[in-house]
Amino acid sequence: MTLSDSSLLLHLYGAVEHEARWQTVLDTLRDRLGVQSVVAQVLSSARPCLQQIWTARDSISLQQAKIHDSWANSGANPRFRRRAPRRSDSGIGSDFQSLDQSEGEHRAMREGLARCGLGPAFWVGFGLSEDSHFSLVFHRKPGDDRDIDAAEAEQLQELLPHLDQTVRLWRQSSQMAGRVCALEQAIRATDLAMVGCDRALRVAWSNPLADALLAGNPHLTVRGGTLAATGSQPSAALRALVAEAAGGQADVLALGTPGDDPLHLRAVAGANQAGIGAAARDEVLLMIAAPERRAQVAPADLARLFRLTGAEAQLAAALAAGDTLSDYAARRGITTGTARIQLKQLFGKTGTGRQADLVRLVLHSLSAPAANAPFFPHTN
Repeated sequence: MTLSDSSLLLHLYGAVEHEARWQTVLDTLRDRLGVQSVVAQVLSSARPCLQQIWTARDSISLQQAKIHDSWANSGANPRFRRRAPRRSDSGIGSDFQSLDQSEGEHRAMREGLARCGLGPAFWVGFGLSEDSHFSLVFHRKPGDDRDIDAAEAEQLQELLPHLDQTVRLWRQSSQMAGRVCALEQAIRATDLAMVGCDRALRVAWSNPLADALLAGNPHLTVRGGTLAATGSQPSAALRALVAEAAGGQADVLALGTPGDDPLHLRAVAGANQAGIGAAARDEVLLMIAAPERRAQVAPADLARLFRLTGAEAQLAAALAAGDTLSDYAARRGITTGTARIQLKQLFGKTGTGRQADLVRLVLHSLSAPAANAPFFPHTN
């Protein structure tokens, strides 16, 4: 049976989405080649000595990881001091064929491996970038000093293109997942309410600010996982807005009238691409603002961004939320004169000269919405 049969390849390509499948792949390779251990590694040559930045082990090697790592995966192993692999390096090698190591290094390697319960190694690998390299390392059983033979090399050569494709797909998937995670964190932290929905107004996702804004809103809410506007005419306008956005036309809509806590919506196309994303091609992004509601700004963020004291940051956040200076002073239990002194200090630290300029600066900063802050309509 060859290494690259359908059963092994199923688990190998499955590791793109489920990293835990690497252990099944490595267990299978260990058993079929009759070796002591199989380890997959991504090595970095960004530093003088090769550094492991990712490792997967077969189940036996996982149990013996501590003793194996005591020498085999440490700086004492001459393999980690050899010439850094080049991006173009791809193929099969072994401890016996490492011509850039002296006989003394070979002897030290054999003795060191024996102490941690391993025999000599052979491997298959390829470059991933200018300073990273993937290797699949096989260690013989203790006392088995054979070099890689022709049959083993042939099987690894057959496996190599599948291994290369799997690792590259896995890296791309991991990088994309990282970007998605970063975007999700940014969406959660933004001061803009956002909802993703389809043409039927079914909600696919929403950020916490949108959840808070729509909870009990008189003009727009979520019922049974679907957006619902109040009244037949607003409902029709909302459906038209989403349909136009799904067709690639961005537009805006106001629900409610001035004075009754209206909502402003902007709709833009989401996953409007054919092919693998066709199932989500109707998805639309709704950005929602409540212009008559108090802005909620985190004072701690303002303090860090503008190097303010705690009291100054509290005042800046209150003014951005619509408080007057006298309202803020009364709520904080300080005199209006003290509040004016703090305001003057704020002007100096932020480079502003008027309260309106200060509020505009705060609202355009990257300060996050105050955690779990409720929305309150402006009061006069």
